[in-house]
Amino acid sequence: MRRTTPVAVAVTLAAALTAAGCSSDSGGSERRSVAAEKPVAESAAAKEFRAVVEAARSTSVTISESLVLQDDGKRTVLVIDGPFDLAHGRGKLFVHAGGPIEQLDQIFVGDKAYLSTRKDQWLVTDRSKAESHHLLRAPLNDPQYLLAQIAATTKVTKSSKDPVFGGAATHYRGVLGHHALTSRTAEEPRGEIDGYRQDREGALVSVDAYVKQGRLALVDLDFRMDDDFAHVSLQLSDFGEPVEVTAPPSATPIAPPAKGALAFMTG
Repeated sequence: MRRTTPVAVAVTLAAALTAAGCSSDSGGSERRSVAAEKPVAESAAAKEFRAVVEAARSTSVTISESLVLQDDGKRTVLVIDGPFDLAHGRGKLFVHAGGPIEQLDQIFVGDKAYLSTRKDQWLVTDRSKAESHHLLRAPLNDPQYLLAQIAATTKVTKSSKDPVFGGAATHYRGVLGHHALTSRTAEEPRGEIDGYRQDREGALVSVDAYVKQGRLALVDLDFRMDDDFAHVSLQLSDFGEPVEVTAPPSATPIAPPAKGALAFMTG
């Protein structure tokens, strides 16, 4: 899980935007790619949980996501939030990553993802062609990809009610399998995940999900290997609220980010 330092992120991303001019719903494909590996027989708890996740993927929500990643003693914290119409592949995300770079703005319209760290200066890339470059990072921070991973949770169990956000929530536990973790993952991180899998001889990522009033309220994903770890916390709210999204009037096309600052900020 190699990561670019925050200083390098700021310099490289600013350079990318300067060089660039300084001036359809992809949910269906995620259902096919990430969730392709389904268990032969699902428990009642697994069916319940999958139905709740799929319901979330078929409406609009407000995303509040935090990621804490540690590799070789270096810790990175990312915060991602914004409104997203998951049913129609349209939304806005704001990525905060501490250090010299304060925020990356993202706009999703169908299969296009727009990226900017400067007002009125945008890059555009293909959402469906992007890959993940780190364990538990979604390509382009795409919430549909993350929810597709969560929908592919296996070994699901259902426990008693737990207090979440001031009310009782049903707690589901499970694990993410190899296919869910490596779908649309670049070659190098896929090799690292394969290595972790051999060392662990079992599941790599635990899933703790909380369903409140029939809706997916909170999901925690957790990976730990010696001193390295990755933790994702995803909160969903404002179900069904309208999401207003307009594509930038102009943007410079780029290939999906694979190296450097943009890859660091977008997964």
